[in-house]
Amino acid sequence: MEQIQRFPAGYFAMIVSPVKIFRYRGALSVWKLILIFLFLNACLIAPLSLSFARAGNISLEQVAPHLYEAVQTGYTGQNAVLSFQNGVLQSGNAWTKEHGDTIISFDPRKTTAVSESRYHTKVAHYKNALLFRKDRLILADENGFGFSVRYPAGNEKITIQNGRDLASFAGALWFRQHKVILIPLVSCLIGILFLFSNMLLMGAVSLMLWLTRFSSFSGIRSLKQAATITLSATGVPSIIAMLAGFAGAGAATMMMIQSLGMVLFIAMIFLKTKFLTDDM
Repeated sequence: MEQIQRFPAGYFAMIVSPVKIFRYRGALSVWKLILIFLFLNACLIAPLSLSFARAGNISLEQVAPHLYEAVQTGYTGQNAVLSFQNGVLQSGNAWTKEHGDTIISFDPRKTTAVSESRYHTKVAHYKNALLFRKDRLILADENGFGFSVRYPAGNEKITIQNGRDLASFAGALWFRQHKVILIPLVSCLIGILFLFSNMLLMGAVSLMLWLTRFSSFSGIRSLKQAATITLSATGVPSIIAMLAGFAGAGAATMMMIQSLGMVLFIAMIFLKTKFLTDDM
């Protein structure tokens, strides 16, 4: 089999031509195919990770859904003006509401027993809690998660007019403190999702191409050749999906662009070559 130019330049030169993809189906080694598979997944991961890194806030609903509902409907007090200086609550209108197993309190002097750990802060006698203490905000949800969140380090004044404002402020504080941990964690989760999904999809397509070897006309003679065709056919669609992601497309749209593009490229390879062994 004729060899292509040095990797990885040869791969990018090959993926733009359906005829070249089929002609050089035996030119890539297994370890190169593994690197290409990781690259194709990275094309989808990069835009989503960057988008999340640029985000300035997260909804409290995603962290503490039960507390979020309680805050949205339960905060009916007067406007609260909160002043922070060097991470300490300087002033605020004292206000506390208790309803069943939920408490919302703006009163730093109110003594409520709190047991704290990194991710499982709990408030005694309450499943859902939002407490403004002197030096930190306590969040607890009946889903088991609870957090002790630091106030802004500089000088800042916040006006809370309704439950929506309160939930938004609590979510912003939480995200500010945990953003450094969340970015690599979310990137890893997204990466695992894409790896598993693409492993199934590209593996199934490679297997179907390999099965054509049992026909008299097919020039695909090994599973490695079938995988090379599949991964090469996915190259251009993955780059297009990455560009769409940087333009604002979501994960589902990017995966659709990649998978449909791969199918179209394989169809073009068949139309151009008929999978015949003769060089084109």
